[in-house]
Amino acid sequence: MIEANSNIAAQQAFSQSMLSHLKGKDSLQPSELQGLPNSGSGESFGNMIGDLVKEVDSKGKIAATETNKLLLGETDNIHQSMIAMQESGLAFTMLVEVRNKLVQSYQELMRMPV
Repeated sequence: MIEANSNIAAQQAFSQSMLSHLKGKDSLQPSELQGLPNSGSGESFGNMIGDLVKEVDSKGKIAATETNKLLLGETDNIHQSMIAMQESGLAFTMLVEVRNKLVQSYQELMRMPV
């Protein structure tokens, strides 16, 4: 199940423009890499990960707010509270899986002979 979640997350990470740009090419030359979307002047990898962490954090805060409203009797919409909690849990699980894959990739790179 964990592998399925990380495969879904990996598939969603590829943008449609990237796939359409690469369609029909067997390999890329270094000069062609400059024309790819988000290369060079685009968003950095660190910013992407930072945005992902911020999004997961905001989902957690929304879930906590919805739960508090439900517990305090300000709302009786239990469905919205449960949906927010499930979204938060799933987003956190995906973040942990992305982190695990990054650590695993780093460790594999460190084991490679130079």
